[in-house]
This record gives sequence, structure tokens and C-alpha cells, in this order.
Amino acid sequence: MIKFTAVPITLDAAAGDAESPRTITGIAVPWDTVANASGTKVMFKRGAFDLNGKPARLLENHDGRPIGIVSELVDLDNGLGFSASFARSKQADDVVELIQMSAYDSVSVGAVPKKFKYDKDGVMIVSSADLIELSVVTTPAFSDAKIEKIAASEDDPEVEEESTEPQPDTSLQ
Repeated sequence: MIKFTAVPITLDAAAGDAESPRTITGIAVPWDTVANASGTKVMFKRGAFDLNGKPARLLENHDGRPIGIVSELVDLDNGLGFSASFARSKQADDVVELIQMSAYDSVSVGAVPKKFKYDKDGVMIVSSADLIELSVVTTPAFSDAKIEKIAASEDDPEVEEESTEPQPDTSLQ
């Protein structure tokens, strides 16, 4: 007969620095630049996005699974600037690692145009849009939609702590 006996174990998780920034910044959309987005030529005009709207989700490759949140939008001379913060999750950790390795260096927007017109060349010129999501990608529709900076905390090396509790005497007498 085989008998299984449950043995209780204790797992201790080391406390990380929850306040450490894990952010990226860059240009989400360059102004007045034509790109081919999903088969449609599109160009965003300066001021097209509400800088104080609902925060957009940060995704990986437009896959629908959030890895963070867009924490700030800024209207810059050259485009829509952004800052985004990563969640504390395995998927987000993997993306941060890939950005640090430069495997990911660009972003792509998921936006819903509200006001737009088409020019004589068939380019959708967007003057107002809702930013739904920002995705970390390898190949952006806009070549200038780049991650310019990443601030990610490094894992602290494990340090053995000395115990203050008395240890049992294991010497043979």
C-alpha cells in the first residue's frame, strides 16, 4: 500500500521595492506624418488626442492583455509624448526585459478616430481621436514612434540575514 503524507511547508517571498519605477517614455505618434496602419493611410494632427482623457492601457503587440497603463500624455512639438508604467506581472517583466535588450524599441497606438477627413491621396487626416491603447511592438506603423527611455528597477541580490532566534544544538555529544 502507498500512503501519501502531507508535509506543511512555508514559502517566504522577499519584499521588493514596490515604489521603484518601471516606466517607459517616448513618442507615441509623430504629428503630420503619414503611416500605413492596417491597410489605411493615416496621419494625426497636433492636438488630436485628449491629454486628460481616460488612461489608455499598455499592451504587448495589440494582444488585448494589459501589461500596464499609460500614465501621462504630453503634446510635444514632434508628436504625442507618453509615459507608461508596467504592472508587476510575469508578462510585464518579460516585456521589460525585452525592452532592456532592445528587442522591443517601438510603440503603436490603438485609437478610435472621432473627427477626420480624407485628402486627395486617400490619407485619413485625424484631428480628434480617443487613445484606447499603446502597444510595445517591434515594427511600428510610424517609424518615429519610439521608446526613448526605460526606467526599470533591478532585482536586488539576495542577502542572507542572520537569524536572531536561538538555533538548536546539532552537535553530537
